[in-house]
Amino acid sequence: MKKRFQKSIAILGAAVLMMGLAGCSSSSEAPSTAAPAADTGEVQAADTEAADTEAAEAQGDLSGSITLAGSTSMEKFANALVLGDSVTQGLSEFGILDAAYVQADRGTGVSEAADNKIEEHLAKAEELKPQVLFLAYGMNDIEATRGDAKAFAKTYKAVLDRLKESLPDTRIYVNSILPVKQSVIDENEWYGNIGEYNKALEALCEKEDVTFIDNGSLVKEEYYTEDGIHMQPDYYTEWVNHMAEVAGL
Repeated sequence: MKKRFQKSIAILGAAVLMMGLAGCSSSSEAPSTAAPAADTGEVQAADTEAADTEAAEAQGDLSGSITLAGSTSMEKFANALVLGDSVTQGLSEFGILDAAYVQADRGTGVSEAADNKIEEHLAKAEELKPQVLFLAYGMNDIEATRGDAKAFAKTYKAVLDRLKESLPDTRIYVNSILPVKQSVIDENEWYGNIGEYNKALEALCEKEDVTFIDNGSLVKEEYYTEDGIHMQPDYYTEWVNHMAEVAGL
């Protein structure tokens, strides 16, 4: 009887031991089969997210950089106004500055012979009374003054005199005329005098105690549009930052 009881206990113990080993085996195998499935899903999700991000960045790369530069510039130019011609229009057209900070029209110059909206521009500046005023005229004045830099400086002086009188508390900055491509000069030799125009303008600014901003070094060959005069968006980002730097904005 005692032996049969001991034998039963031994059999029962062996059965329990085998069940325990089977349980351990199944519990240890479960993670190994589930884990690869989870890892695969995570990798696929990460790959999909990375691909979407890369595609979004590739599609919006230029607009994103302009938006970033534009928002920073808009903050800096909150109390400023830029007046100018069709080259200046790019500041608002490309989203570098809000249109509220830009008053620019195609064909506008300081000379009466230009296709002129200069009076509207000056009246707008006098209405808004900005703390800082940037002027960017001259490209249209080259033909209007028939390549005569002295005549250009004379008409620009009249504009500065008016603004200094009507806006005594406004800091005024005058932008240089940008260089054009050689193909433009080949078609109209007057554009070959841009260097002389800028020298006359810089001398005028010194006499009038107004800051002259030379932007010529910002221009790169790849910035030109097909007409050899106007600029691509990348130029405007550099230009607006240069104006802000010179004016301490």
